[in-house]
Amino acid sequence: MSAAALAKATMRFGAWFGIAAVVLLVVGPFLNRNFGVADSLSTMPLSAVWEVAPVAVLVSLTYLLLLVSAALLSAILITTSLVIRRSESEDVRRDKALTPKAR
Repeated sequence: MSAAALAKATMRFGAWFGIAAVVLLVVGPFLNRNFGVADSLSTMPLSAVWEVAPVAVLVSLTYLLLLVSAALLSAILITTSLVIRRSESEDVRRDKALTPKAR
């Protein structure tokens, strides 16, 4: 796989993880109010909420972990893609500088 193809695939996966993070961010309040720890339970200590509604705590925790991991993976993959593209452009520029010009 060439560097350009690798950079393109990495950017594509990073963009998809970014879209997933945005969707989770938009859907998050709906999930937390209907299935997770809502505002009424958020003032209680976690141990008390766990005794009252353990599934709600698990839903909220799973949502939070998915959101953070999708955002971090998106940022890492997009940054990696940009580093690959930068490295490839420097290699091309260096090769052009080293090749003698035809007269």
